Amino acid sequence: MSSLAYSQAKRVENLHLTRERDRRRGRQLATWLLAIVPVACALLVYAALHVETVRVGYTREARQRLYAQLDEENRRLKAELVLASAPSRVVEVATKKGLKPPRPGQVQYIETPSTEEAAK
Repeated sequence: MSSLAYSQAKRVENLHLTRERDRRRGRQLATWLLAIVPVACALLVYAALHVETVRVGYTREARQRLYAQLDEENRRLKAELVLASAPSRVVEVATKKGLKPPRPGQVQYIETPSTEEAAK
């Protein structure tokens, strides 16, 4: 026969026991927090400003590209307008459409009233 020791597990109730606070540890934690929190806040503010600066830079670049495209289109349209309104082009289009120069007496000139006469 072997000798086995049996033990019963007894539940220990330590509800009434509390650990004494280590005041020195609390002061150390507060000191570390007072030293780290401002530095962390400063880093977060710096990171936010950096992200905003980069975002504004991308927006500015996109607007500059758009401005350059619109400026180029404006130049192209002005050049087309000059070509389309050239007298030789107008005559060419008019003859293709069957228009002829006006006969004498077809053109009547109307004088526009001056500002003094219009005020009366």
